[in-house]
Amino acid sequence: MSTPSILTPSGRVLTPQEAVVDTAFWQLLRQFSWAGAALHLLYIPLFLSFGARTLAAASVGSVGLLAVATVLQRIGRTQGSFWVLLGGVAAHALFGVWALGWDSGLWWPLVGLLPAIILHTRLTEDIRWRTAVCLIAGCVTLRLGSQLAAPLHELPPVVLETLMQANLLMALLMLMTLAKVSRRLTDETSTQLGELLQRDSLTRLDNRRHWTMLAQARLDERPAAGEDGELPPEGLLTVAVADLDGFRLINERCGHEAADRSLSGIARVLRDNLRTTDLVGRWGDEEFIVMMSGLEMPEAFERVEALRQRVAQLGVPHAYGQLPVTVTIGLAEVAPDETLGQAIRRAERALVEGKGAGGNRVVSAQPPVAASSGRAGAAPEAPVVALTDAADA
Repeated sequence: MSTPSILTPSGRVLTPQEAVVDTAFWQLLRQFSWAGAALHLLYIPLFLSFGARTLAAASVGSVGLLAVATVLQRIGRTQGSFWVLLGGVAAHALFGVWALGWDSGLWWPLVGLLPAIILHTRLTEDIRWRTAVCLIAGCVTLRLGSQLAAPLHELPPVVLETLMQANLLMALLMLMTLAKVSRRLTDETSTQLGELLQRDSLTRLDNRRHWTMLAQARLDERPAAGEDGELPPEGLLTVAVADLDGFRLINERCGHEAADRSLSGIARVLRDNLRTTDLVGRWGDEEFIVMMSGLEMPEAFERVEALRQRVAQLGVPHAYGQLPVTVTIGLAEVAPDETLGQAIRRAERALVEGKGAGGNRVVSAQPPVAASSGRAGAAPEAPVVALTDAADA
């Protein structure tokens, strides 16, 4: 399931992809705040034991800033939380390298924050890149400055190595979390791309290409007819093609929005009233297609007729009141020796017959006549027969 869009305090709506990154970004900052506070609490007695009271005081200040950042996040001041956290990390890195030298590794958290800044969706691209460049420049400056001046405090090498490893570990954990975010974003994007390739954007039904692939697979998998030429119940397949009546007039007189609502309403009726085993898709601009399995022709006809009646009860609101919505449906049973395309064409011809008779009805085509009864090399099809129509109902 995709992540919902997020409305930022500035009024900007984030896309689902941005929402994935945004949610993970603030989770990352909260984790960083807690981990940083715990680490600095350990620094305080360590620095005091070596007489580095200035560094101990700086660690107390860092814990305070991290606490402020956490509170700001909880009350919804996320941007303020971000800048407090970034400023605190930068100040501690600057002071730590000045006091203990580059080998203390107190600059590593800045490296961990760098990709997080690039992913910060609530900042403009210009601000993100300016902030990232400033961090990189700050790291380079710290490195050059540490080579020009001796550190304020001298700590044993083992302590400096421990500090280096602890800060490096924190930066690596941040990078691992960001890699997880990137993987999640890739997965969601792939899922959405797959949906775009398979689903119609307006109706959320299978598009023509995907429906055809599924229907052909079902046709290929159905059991063969017996010696008597009859299919077993599980091999029965029927195809119905439905067309919105007066689609062009709806577009011209009521507008595209009303036409889109009509199509969405029909799609909803089909989705809600068909079985999960039935295949339903959008076949054309105003056409829908359904494949039902395991139904004899009379039962399939009854189900399709029920769908037609439900559509006729829709009514779509527009500027001039309720817009009546009706469909004409052509129905054909897929014969044992028939291809999917041939069955669809028979259903479409039945649909044309229904349109010519006034629309808002279901029309069924008889099975194709055997090739031996027609001229050589051809399989003539029986005339389309309307079983019932709305005018007689």
